[in-house]
Amino acid sequence: MSLKITTITLLAVAAFGQPPGPRPSGDGIWNRNAAYGEVETFDPCNGHQPGEGTYHYHLNPICLRAQLDDNVVAVSTGRLGTQYAEKADEWTHSKILGWALDGHPIYGPYGYSDPMDPKSSIKRVQPGFQLRSITQRHTLPDWALSYHGLTSPVLNRTQYGPDVSDRFPLGRYVEDYEYAPGTGDLDQYNGRFTATPEYPGGTYAYFVTLSPDGNPAFPYVINVQFYGTVPARSAPGSGADYFRGGALTGSPSDDPRLASWYTKGSLRNAVAISGLDPSAGASTTWPKHDTPSLADTQRIQYDAQNVYVTSNDLPSYPIGPWFDAMGTSGVFINWPERQTLNGRFPRNPSPAANKPKSELGAVGMWVNGVAIFNTLDGASYSSGSRDDVGGGLVSPRAMHVSAASDERGPLAAGSIVSAYAELSAVLATTTEKASGAVWPLDLGGTTVTVVDSAGARLRAAVGYASPTLVTYLMPRNAATGPGEVIITSGGTAVRGKVNIVPTYPGIARARNDNLAAANTLTVDGDKTITGSAAATNDDGQVVPAPIDLSAGSVYLTLNGTGIGTAAVTATIGDVDATVAESGPQPESPGLDYVTLLIPSSLAGKGKLDVVVTAAGKPSNPVYIVIQ
Repeated sequence: MSLKITTITLLAVAAFGQPPGPRPSGDGIWNRNAAYGEVETFDPCNGHQPGEGTYHYHLNPICLRAQLDDNVVAVSTGRLGTQYAEKADEWTHSKILGWALDGHPIYGPYGYSDPMDPKSSIKRVQPGFQLRSITQRHTLPDWALSYHGLTSPVLNRTQYGPDVSDRFPLGRYVEDYEYAPGTGDLDQYNGRFTATPEYPGGTYAYFVTLSPDGNPAFPYVINVQFYGTVPARSAPGSGADYFRGGALTGSPSDDPRLASWYTKGSLRNAVAISGLDPSAGASTTWPKHDTPSLADTQRIQYDAQNVYVTSNDLPSYPIGPWFDAMGTSGVFINWPERQTLNGRFPRNPSPAANKPKSELGAVGMWVNGVAIFNTLDGASYSSGSRDDVGGGLVSPRAMHVSAASDERGPLAAGSIVSAYAELSAVLATTTEKASGAVWPLDLGGTTVTVVDSAGARLRAAVGYASPTLVTYLMPRNAATGPGEVIITSGGTAVRGKVNIVPTYPGIARARNDNLAAANTLTVDGDKTITGSAAATNDDGQVVPAPIDLSAGSVYLTLNGTGIGTAAVTATIGDVDATVAESGPQPESPGLDYVTLLIPSSLAGKGKLDVVVTAAGKPSNPVYIVIQ
């Protein structure tokens, strides 16, 4: 009765309101772009933290935007949290997402197409930056001269950066971008004077910037200089309370500088998801943070000149998990900490004659009380070292995920794993696919070696190899615990750290919104009908195939990996489902299946999540549609 599918698609932080802090380590001329060097350690909300624990964003705070209904939709929710995407149309003007230290508001990516006409159409506001057309880093773009205190873009030899290459690609440094007036909607500080719903008469405002395809676009929030004057002190004010202890102290204000702060989660404890076992769900305690802490903005005060905000620097939506291919078990070792941030924001901001540097650390505060950082990550190129100095390591590496769920996290011994190249890594010199069900130990000159927690060096069978992706079988005899995987091809070794466990179920998806890649079998007496939970429409798109329960008993066969012979239970839409069969597919090592009887009571229920639990570990959820 089983339906077995035999293939599977495989820092240091500047205090709020203080003058700018230290510049990045190194020569300080070619400053590394955090969106290049640190993006691997961002969680699904795009936030992370340095060693001292200040949770922050360098770019698009998409979970905050979801809370504020700022033109995003949920694509899927799984063990790693919720994934969001930009709405395709019917945009509204973005909300105020935060405030810069110079007192100017920061909006989301959407504004008026005519800056001073509130009746004009809504557009995705575009930055005025583009990558330079250079092969050598011997000159600076004009916009960066005032930041560096230079008058000429031509550098001397000791100030040169590395030539553009696979190792040092364009976009690695903020000086790789040039400002091209007229190509976008914003100035070189990433703002403009514009009417907004809160300021119909106009205000200078910064914008979170996205490219036309919806990805973060340089300089992301605020460039490395402010447009306005930044106050010189950070101590909390002694003004009147507007919000404290989870409630307003008086009547609501019409002043956006008071009313915009998100306070709905101020009585909620912050929660984080661990990368060591995301299936355990979010927790109110985590390493170095063993007592729960309240989230979001905790106190708002004001006087005639300023608004003062106190925050724990922890949001009220789930944060984490954080990963780092070179960290122990492939997990980013830093965790957020309660910071008690004090922000001072001028109520009457003014342009600065000499634009102050934003430098490292906090450049503002999101309206949920979380720190805003600019695009610097603490490292810059050193001509003496011939490499970047400071910040996190940036070196060729590989990210290892379940080939079924495409999730990072633990990897089960005996499971199928996909390794993706990161940061200019090359995993193979050719593209090869194993020709049979038994995968070789050497595929087109590419080998995979797993070094387990016991120190054993185990060769892994390889099913697919290309310069950017290698699929392999985690050895069944690998010891559990932290391990390292070394992919070797053409004399080059690319490394990545993993967490090996006995069981960690991953269920195959037909598309990235978690639609199940599963088959159905309808049994009515001696008659059987085969089907699928997904189909391809006339446009070639994969779409749900509604399952009809009226024609007989319907069995659903899910395919995945990391299950093996473990005891299995399952739910469909939170209703227990009988497991008819489960286990490895003998003809396809590493590939597992689970066959469920769909309860007839679910007829007409529509879209329902399916979760398989193996050895007590819940799988990534997938969904089916029942008509």
